[in-house]
Amino acid sequence: LSIIKAQEEERRRVARDIHDGPAQSFANIVMRAEFCLKLMDVNPDQVRDELQDLMWLVRGSLEDVRKIIFDLRPMSLDDLGLLAAVKRYTEQYMEDYQIHVELNVMGREKRVDNSLEIALFRIIQESLTNARKHSGAPEVVITIEYHNDRINLMVRDNGRGFDLAKVRQEKQGVSFGLTGMGERVHLLKGKFDIRSAPGKGTQVLASIPIEEEKGAEA
Repeated sequence: LSIIKAQEEERRRVARDIHDGPAQSFANIVMRAEFCLKLMDVNPDQVRDELQDLMWLVRGSLEDVRKIIFDLRPMSLDDLGLLAAVKRYTEQYMEDYQIHVELNVMGREKRVDNSLEIALFRIIQESLTNARKHSGAPEVVITIEYHNDRINLMVRDNGRGFDLAKVRQEKQGVSFGLTGMGERVHLLKGKFDIRSAPGKGTQVLASIPIEEEKGAEA
């Protein structure tokens, strides 16, 4: 039930992002285009300026759509691997929210089973979302460790922290995300842990084994 709720929460978020972003922009673009058509008969010289503004609207809408697509499924994750996807995501995250993200990588990157890379990326994504929405943290540190038999991940923020037991008991929105992260790791036979306390920030820890026949050095 918790997984279903988490999925529905994610769908609601995507629907809201599309409604508040591209959908509103597209409606505005249609109105501006209709205005341009009427303006051509009245003041043709002004049409150029209106089309210029319209072009910027289209570019902005396209960027919004690309962000939504990247959040749903970053293509760089399939093409270039986990680190490339995380670097791009954190760079955009810092630009959008002015929260500093430090990325530390230990060991040599390996291309592993796609489900493992997706799980790790989603944990990072969800952790950064929680840091932005709930912790008020000015800084987040991501550490990825590549070992021969497993990949370890730690996402630590220096925010306000929270009472984990209380959050789970009250079934707040953040709890659905925590449940989804844990289930992803457990399905991959890994270990997952969250450490947090009021005033002491939050740490998200995951360790997922690598199946040797599916792992190859990048």
